[in-house]
Amino acid sequence: MLLRRLALLFCLLCAPPALADGCGGVDLSADPAIKPDWAGHADELLNSQGLLWRIDKPGLAPSYLYGTMHSTAEGPMRLAREAAPYAEKATAIATELGDMSPAQKIEVSAAMLHEALAPDVDTFAGRIEGDDAKRVEAMLLAKGTPAEMAHHLKLWMLAIEASLPKCELEGQAKGLPEVDQSFAEIAETRHIPIVGLETVAAQLAVIASIPDSLAAEELKTIARGGAFADGGYATLLSLYDQKRPAAALAVLDAAPGATDADRAATAELTRQLLGARNGAMADKAGPLLAKGGVFIAVGALHLAGKDGLIALLRGRGYQVTNIW
Repeated sequence: MLLRRLALLFCLLCAPPALADGCGGVDLSADPAIKPDWAGHADELLNSQGLLWRIDKPGLAPSYLYGTMHSTAEGPMRLAREAAPYAEKATAIATELGDMSPAQKIEVSAAMLHEALAPDVDTFAGRIEGDDAKRVEAMLLAKGTPAEMAHHLKLWMLAIEASLPKCELEGQAKGLPEVDQSFAEIAETRHIPIVGLETVAAQLAVIASIPDSLAAEELKTIARGGAFADGGYATLLSLYDQKRPAAALAVLDAAPGATDADRAATAELTRQLLGARNGAMADKAGPLLAKGGVFIAVGALHLAGKDGLIALLRGRGYQVTNIW
């Protein structure tokens, strides 16, 4: 369950079982048997309803904050098109990594692969063995990674791959447009300055800090299959379309197989992956917001919560109002 939250960060997905956007996977939020602890997740769910927010301060042109989903799926892309007019009028556009040209994307992929490679180590050893190893190998092969390579990739990398459905991996491999890329293209087309709120190195350091023990357990859980194997992505797609993606955190904690130990570790993992980064993003966005007229597009899970960007900006004297 833990790395499914990590998948939310990168992506960040009627009657059950509902399937997500042609990718498969069970939408856990549509299952009446799953009863999330909404009160227990109140801090995470503060300011969680809505994707597009207006930022105001007297004497400044309004700025806008948009919660993206790092995905090639049509649902998130459709919502991005609805937000595009706000970006087109901006004096500057800020995203997590700024301008991501094809050459820069290759550099990022190369940096991630370099960090993930372990050519002299069997990364499965002592963590994933016996029947579990066979199941994990088969699952990764189905997603495009042969066993010979998998055994020499760090487990955090494999867990991210395992947490995404094959259709999303294929969409990324084909170079299909992603939500964040669509805003970068607006900046390029309209000659609007684009700024990155983070560096590739900083993001990679966060990802690579995922403990092997957590990654190994997630790989084994997903490989064992069952109705909920692709539930994280499917659930996020559904709730993102409903403009409340942060609700996926509570839904996944209530899914079958989640233990108290899982929930405690997940809370700490979420704090590490979101908390410090939110503060850094707010600091980097500060000079842009002080000028007014900026459009900020970052992963939707950065917006919500008591330590999310909306709460941080309000604490710095801005009025932040939901548009939709």
